[in-house]
Amino acid sequence: MELEQIMNRLAEQVAIVDRNITPTQNYYIPSIGTSSEPTIVHRLVEEWVKKHPDELPGIMLNKRGKGTEGCFEIKYPGAKGSEKKLDFGFSSSTGHENSDNLDNLEWAIEFKKINWIGGTGTDQSERAVGKLCSPYPATGPILSDALRVIKHSHGTRHAVILISPDVHSDQLELCKNHPDRERRWKPENPNDRIIALTNSFKKNNGYAFEAEPLLPFVEKIFEYKEINFNERIIKKITGLTNHPVYSRLTLVGWEIKKENIFKFRPSGILE
Repeated sequence: MELEQIMNRLAEQVAIVDRNITPTQNYYIPSIGTSSEPTIVHRLVEEWVKKHPDELPGIMLNKRGKGTEGCFEIKYPGAKGSEKKLDFGFSSSTGHENSDNLDNLEWAIEFKKINWIGGTGTDQSERAVGKLCSPYPATGPILSDALRVIKHSHGTRHAVILISPDVHSDQLELCKNHPDRERRWKPENPNDRIIALTNSFKKNNGYAFEAEPLLPFVEKIFEYKEINFNERIIKKITGLTNHPVYSRLTLVGWEIKKENIFKFRPSGILE
């Protein structure tokens, strides 16, 4: 299976997942924008398996943990305790000869979710830019995912996929007319999302909060660190209606080639 098809399948599931996904807090409005990266990945794959079971035969939809089965959170070789685990690994019906869903994976994939705007409409773009463009491990950049994924010995092919709930200026009108615009976190807490969202766009001079303008910078950092990657694949999903702030989602995928091995410089800058 090629990364293009993986991206297509994930994009196909976004609308249904966005409507009923579990948010990070039970008082948040359900949406991919308010959910956690592991939950998003699990739900997208779960729906993919439901709709196309023939494409992912034998896949095990659970965290691998200390066991030997499961397609999520697969331990890295030599990792200990709470160290990072691979987000998602699997073998498709068209995988390489002898591939399986245990220790001979066709694909090892890391995901990176960012948020430009919070669920109340507040600006979070500084952190999002850091996750996209920073070379420093402490900021949790997508660069770390690219460097890490190629070290997973279970995977034959490797990729990183960005999950970006983008917010354009037309969201102001959508938010204003959304039935949950003033839904409260707590009964005593008024929370009109249009106010915070309007202020965020004023602060940003009306520009959209989106990943695409920064993708060339992401790739420049990849190149600077001598990461070998294929041309990016972008899937844009619009028309989501469950949340007053989030109606768009952009998925960006890069296949990362395994022949490069990297390390951290003493300075702490990724290499």
